[in-house]
Amino acid sequence: MTEYVAEYLAETDPRWAEHSGEAGHYGAPDWGPQDVARAAAFLAELAPQAGQMLAYLLRTPGRRVHCTELVDMALGGPTEAAPAQRVAGVVNGMNKAHGNSGRRLPFSWWAAPEGNAGATYAVRPSVAAVFLAAQLGSA
Repeated sequence: MTEYVAEYLAETDPRWAEHSGEAGHYGAPDWGPQDVARAAAFLAELAPQAGQMLAYLLRTPGRRVHCTELVDMALGGPTEAAPAQRVAGVVNGMNKAHGNSGRRLPFSWWAAPEGNAGATYAVRPSVAAVFLAAQLGSA
């Protein structure tokens, strides 16, 4: 069994502002407590694998998850595509929901350090709370 590294970022950790995300991560407001219904609509519009990826990230708010772990644990395991490319493709399955939400993407991502492969992804604890409330409200 593969062992994954767990690195958690607190709500106020400055690394949230140092993420690698570009389009989709700036320009629109971040998710807040007033956005529970909007988050429910976002979840309903996700492509299946995008929903699986986000659900996996929501289980551990603030935890940075490597793309290989996302592939192994949320997306059904490896395929011919490299994990980084596979996750990037899955993120495209959030385009409709993101475009309709009027908010930033609900996760941040960080490029791998030079010489390493694969990005890491995380959902800020306050954003995870909005999405978890949306899931509970639709249960």
